[in-house]
Amino acid sequence: MTTFKTLVKTTLTPIALCLTLAIAAPTLAKKGHHQKHDGMRQILSELSLTDTQKQDIKQILKQNREDRDVFSADGKSLQTDLRSLVQSSEWDQEAVESAITLRQTLMQEKALQRATSKHQVWNLLTETQQAEFVAQLEAHKTKRDAKDSDRKGKGKRKGKMLKRLNLTDAQLASVEAIKTAEKKSSEAIKTKLQNYKQAEQSLIQGPEFSAETWHALNTEYQSDFVDMALLKTKSKHDIWNVMTPEQQTKMLEKLEKFKNKKKGKKHREQESV
Repeated sequence: MTTFKTLVKTTLTPIALCLTLAIAAPTLAKKGHHQKHDGMRQILSELSLTDTQKQDIKQILKQNREDRDVFSADGKSLQTDLRSLVQSSEWDQEAVESAITLRQTLMQEKALQRATSKHQVWNLLTETQQAEFVAQLEAHKTKRDAKDSDRKGKGKRKGKMLKRLNLTDAQLASVEAIKTAEKKSSEAIKTKLQNYKQAEQSLIQGPEFSAETWHALNTEYQSDFVDMALLKTKSKHDIWNVMTPEQQTKMLEKLEKFKNKKKGKKHREQESV
């Protein structure tokens, strides 16, 4: 029989993660698509770069940030639309799919800019530095995965969140069922998106990179991006509606603090390179 303690350990992080993504910034795939520079800044800081390389890389990343700002207003508008749909009492499949498709179109251009800047940075490195970069990237991934696994095992965040939300056994069981169904439905899509990420990385680090080749690769996986977003958004909507109005208010307050903390961290990272 599933105990209350077991439910705490398997459920609260999914709640925090799902609602953070849904309310703060809905995305199309978890840490796979259109997200961070995969630890690029931190890894670059560990390489023995010349002053000229550092300056050139800093300029590339600065330009990438400025280019992203062009999409800021439209992105915030779509984010607001998705947030409203997630927090509604009724599920509107057509409206959600429309919002996700519009967001995907916008994010595709941002992702191309990010991939282009990564390719430019890659070509500023010597072959030795490139080899070291790849090794460091793999080491960072292994370390990050280990931390994620340890965090899940300890369940510290889950307990804190539960204490603040006061979820009942029935609510926890409902959330667990929602997350289990989402995980089962998304397994095949996740495999495809992992293939996309590997193919994109090979393209970025290869001699044939261009906007055309990147778009061809990205377009091949568009339906997978949308399908994954639909699954995640539906899960977030269902979890949101498991909570009472009081719990929803508490969650929004917690997420606002999390968002502000994340903004501060991002700002510090941008200034470090």
